[in-house]
Amino acid sequence: MSEWSDDQAFWQAMEPALCAPGRLALAEGDVAAILSCVEPPPNARVLDLGCGPGAHAIALARRGHRVTGVDTSPRLLDRARAAAQSEDVQVEWIEADMREFQRPGGFDLICSLYASFGYFDDGQNRRALENIRASLSPGGTLVLDLVGREAAARHGQERRWNEIEGVLYLEHCTGVDDWSWMVSDWIVVRDGRRADFRVKQRLYSGNELRDLVLSVGFASVRLAGGLDGRTPYDESARRLVAVARTPVGSQA
Repeated sequence: MSEWSDDQAFWQAMEPALCAPGRLALAEGDVAAILSCVEPPPNARVLDLGCGPGAHAIALARRGHRVTGVDTSPRLLDRARAAAQSEDVQVEWIEADMREFQRPGGFDLICSLYASFGYFDDGQNRRALENIRASLSPGGTLVLDLVGREAAARHGQERRWNEIEGVLYLEHCTGVDDWSWMVSDWIVVRDGRRADFRVKQRLYSGNELRDLVLSVGFASVRLAGGLDGRTPYDESARRLVAVARTPVGSQA
């Protein structure tokens, strides 16, 4: 059975929001924070998993890293290719699903940002994480950026709306199964036409996420409330970031 994330009409409807200049501009600060936290080697092999329009992948490539961007949306990947070409940076762009994509030992650093992980049921989410683990080199690092269950329950807004480039977005969010999942009903109005979508995202608590990451073979996991790895994951945190490392000198 297909998932909501397989519906390319949803990603087309969300494209103006995902590609808004203000959102894309955040990538520079995000990447600076990640690199200060992880300190990868020069010319590191980096995977941006769920890269969307490619802003983070491009920012990493500008810093001299060998970057691969993976996403399921051909429209967003076309945007990413065009942006990379305009900035004269080299990025490998691949249309693939994280449940299937694997490059054994192929990366020193894998980033999955802005809640690009957790679209599926627990078994499929685990399979995606196993692919990530297998794709990391010994001593490699995963930076996994989510909305944690604690933050969603504490800070979440039930209803919100926004207008971007003439497109109206209305979202109604509901926490279900004791906030194990967030169900978002979207109404998108563009050129006078309405489209409705339902999005379901797995919400992990900090402890759940740590246990899941360790269970697929990572050696260590550190939780943080920001991409710098230093912001604590506490009652004020708005995001849940897991910084995980594979064992040194071994490969799954």
